[in-house]
Amino acid sequence: MSTAGRFVSKGTGTMKSMKARLEGLRGIFHVLAEQHGEVVALLERAKGDAATRAALWPQLRRELRSHELAEVRELYPLLRADPTTRQLADHHDAEARELDALVLQLDALDPRSDEAGKLLEVLADRVVHHADEEETKIVPRAQAALGEDKTEELEDTVLLAKSQLVDAT
Repeated sequence: MSTAGRFVSKGTGTMKSMKARLEGLRGIFHVLAEQHGEVVALLERAKGDAATRAALWPQLRRELRSHELAEVRELYPLLRADPTTRQLADHHDAEARELDALVLQLDALDPRSDEAGKLLEVLADRVVHHADEEETKIVPRAQAALGEDKTEELEDTVLLAKSQLVDAT
């Protein structure tokens, strides 16, 4: 990805991060909102043309999969253990499986193909829905259930898991 492209994605993530702080998101939830902003910006750029889609797909794939796998591994088991957030965790994991299935379907296609372009549009729509739902419905209840200390502690835990998973995905 070009330097300008990285700048745009990071800039979008930073703006999303500032908005998240203003909305009271702390710790891991603030970081996840920033990551959502970055990946949505990448998806928007990838929807542009076949060459851009092909160039961005490896990075998009890594970012999407490592983000979701880190959440599923480190954050959502804690939410599943709490009766007040168990249903939210189950819903999240179902959506994460759906997103992963779309990523795997895209892996089987030539990223320059029209079919891949259409499927990427579907993936982008689902990611935007998933991020919005997570930030507006799951995070407020999850942050309250976990408490401020655990929310802050999870930031490092999930970021470490994501960095380990980037190379594995």
